[in-house]
Amino acid sequence: MKITFLGHAGALVEADGVKLVCDPWFSEGGAFLSGWHQLPDNSACAPLVREATHVYVSHDHQDHFDADVLDALDPSVTLLMPDYPLPTWKRLVRSLRGPAPVLLGDQEVFRAGPLRLRLIHSPTPRHQDSALVIEDTVTGQVVVNLNDCQVDRDQLRTIRRLHPRIDVVLAQFSGATWFPFAYSFPAAEQVEAAQRKKVNSMRRWTRYMQALEPRCAVAFAGPPALLDPDLAAHFFAESSVFTTPPELLAWLRRTHPDLAERTVAPLPGDTLDVSTGRSTADPAIREGFDWEDLAPYIAEYARRRAPAIAEVVARYPEPRHDLYDGFAAHFKALFAAGERLCRAVDAVAAFDVRGPGGGFWLVDFRSLEVREGTGPESDPHDYRFTLSSRYLPEILAGGMSWEEFFFSFRFSAWRPGIGAYNEELMSVLRCSDPDDLAVYLRRTAQGGERPAGTFTLETPRGTYRVSDVCPHLGARLGPGDYDPELDAVVCPQHGWRFALPDGACANGRARLDVSPAGPAAVPDTPADVSAALAPDTATHTQPHTPTDAPRRPRERQAHQ
Repeated sequence: MKITFLGHAGALVEADGVKLVCDPWFSEGGAFLSGWHQLPDNSACAPLVREATHVYVSHDHQDHFDADVLDALDPSVTLLMPDYPLPTWKRLVRSLRGPAPVLLGDQEVFRAGPLRLRLIHSPTPRHQDSALVIEDTVTGQVVVNLNDCQVDRDQLRTIRRLHPRIDVVLAQFSGATWFPFAYSFPAAEQVEAAQRKKVNSMRRWTRYMQALEPRCAVAFAGPPALLDPDLAAHFFAESSVFTTPPELLAWLRRTHPDLAERTVAPLPGDTLDVSTGRSTADPAIREGFDWEDLAPYIAEYARRRAPAIAEVVARYPEPRHDLYDGFAAHFKALFAAGERLCRAVDAVAAFDVRGPGGGFWLVDFRSLEVREGTGPESDPHDYRFTLSSRYLPEILAGGMSWEEFFFSFRFSAWRPGIGAYNEELMSVLRCSDPDDLAVYLRRTAQGGERPAGTFTLETPRGTYRVSDVCPHLGARLGPGDYDPELDAVVCPQHGWRFALPDGACANGRARLDVSPAGPAAVPDTPADVSAALAPDTATHTQPHTPTDAPRRPRERQAHQ
């Protein structure tokens, strides 16, 4: 196999006449209200998509799902996508004007010539994302494309059982979130939180590589360029969460030097020969781009993209009518679709909508009421989001979710402190279509697709039974996630810390279920402590089968 990197999470994988393009993103308007742009500019690679025999799209985020590219595909191309249950995803797929997609379930296998393509869905219904395992049945070579799907420990183990030898793993290494820089926290707290986010992203990437042990580890899928002058400062600010490849490689050299030697951070146009592990750099793109000297490149890039950015923003003119009635109806529909979750928010969220048709509006999740207010100083509230009225009609009409809007970074927010994160509130806003919210709640009822169990954790303080599902986004936990220095269980996905003995969370309004199970452990040697923390010592209070447990897959092949 040969891999040509197309920028961001884009890659062209070639094997014996099959040309599989993964997550092509080339829009000049960028993504998320033109808040994100490819870094560096990858437009020179766009013609390679025309050579594709197959195209894989991992999920619906606009830096992976470029509708303009997909609509322009030749009818002969086989388009592969995950079969997600949320109604908005199904509507998005039906809206495409190119080839009809082949929708694949979790662990479903599709044959493309000599390639066996195994799709892996995100392990929690709280995320719609997927990864792809690409196996060349002729050469035995294996490439695992995780893009930014946050697979869990069970899934990583399953991949290794199926593929003891893995040649290449591609995975996101840089954060992509509006926290903390969109919030009005004190500057020192913002910087500290951002540094924790960056380190956690690098640790997560490293855990993937340590679990899969590829011959070549590829850092890709980020960071984006923020080219709009209103947003550009976020990229270079100390509170930025956007890790660059030089930062990752420097961190790896300090912490995991062996992995650093096997890591590549390709630019658009670079190639990798999977059989030899030899990478070839594209000299053309390096003539004007250097990760170590980004400021002048970003300035010139922003100048070139300014017309496209202006065109995107112009699609959202200032409204000519009052928006309150539509806003109130929007949240009342969410209350009706997910009353249990909405009441669990247990807070008042204020929306400070500025511009024509706007106002200061309060969403009371305790009483399930929406009401008009007078301003942040006079109306008590627990959370606040400030945005321009020009973007609100698209959200209310269902053309853009609150999560997609937040990814644009075109807003500001307030909450009482960094530790006041409200998972229930963000779940409601993540599923801001009532139909999506109803399906999401059905999937998460009684543990949804991930039944919760417990594991035994032995510590110097005592022995505990601990829930093995993180209350943040459902990542699987185990004894190996205990940090003795913090005396806390630390989630491997996002670094959330749950203190012993009560499971209190330091990152948000959450708690991990912890109960005493015995007296303090008194190890005779450090080895005893290591054994107590071994990740395979987890037990479950009820039968548990990983969501990705090996089973006889259905193999599908499109008829050209």
